[in-house]
Amino acid sequence: MDTGREQIDLFLRRCDEVMQSKFILADTKIGELLKSIASSDLLYAFFREITRDFDYPAAKEKYMNYAGGSAKKRRLLFPPDPSEKLAFIFCLLVDLDNMTLDLSEFLREYFYEDGSVYESYYAFCNQVIKPFKNDVKAIFRGGVPVEGAVPAAKDGTIREETDILRAVAAERDAVFASRLPDDQKVDALIILNALENCGCKGSAVCGLLCGYSYFAEAAGWKSKTLSALLSELEKRREDL
Repeated sequence: MDTGREQIDLFLRRCDEVMQSKFILADTKIGELLKSIASSDLLYAFFREITRDFDYPAAKEKYMNYAGGSAKKRRLLFPPDPSEKLAFIFCLLVDLDNMTLDLSEFLREYFYEDGSVYESYYAFCNQVIKPFKNDVKAIFRGGVPVEGAVPAAKDGTIREETDILRAVAAERDAVFASRLPDDQKVDALIILNALENCGCKGSAVCGLLCGYSYFAEAAGWKSKTLSALLSELEKRREDL
């Protein structure tokens, strides 16, 4: 299974391919970009969460109907909230992919550049795809969500894979900075690294979490994130 870093790297490459593509291939490249999100447990969970309560029709009405000082030229605006901005761009790309929005007409209406479709496409990539790429890259540094950058699951648990990986990363940092003996640190880090490498998905996760709970008990180890990991273990035991 791909690691979080590999999933994010693939997404970043797909963004680059959209920006480097010729206009004639843009539809295909946008589709491949969205597939990289759908195939990533990290990105799929993230975009599912930020679009859950996002009112896309209202956002389109607000941000896609601005004349920009000219009755013939509209200007595409974006929500000021970072999560809403990402949700808006994601939904916009979905509309382009399923052809609810025609890319040629969309470019002509919002990115008109002296009648040149190539210049219009360049402007679209610079104003839409580039910030989309950079914002996601900033959130998932090294394939792990930055603390506080990913919204928590609605029920307050760590059921989303993004939240589990964030807890694993925090736990690893705590172990590394602790006064545990070196041999115990190594044992803990082996388990935590394995959890990250499998993306915190699949049947192996329950076994790894179980092993980590026995390690913590034997070592007398406690941390701020340990209880969250143990709660996740109990939930997964119930689902077995």
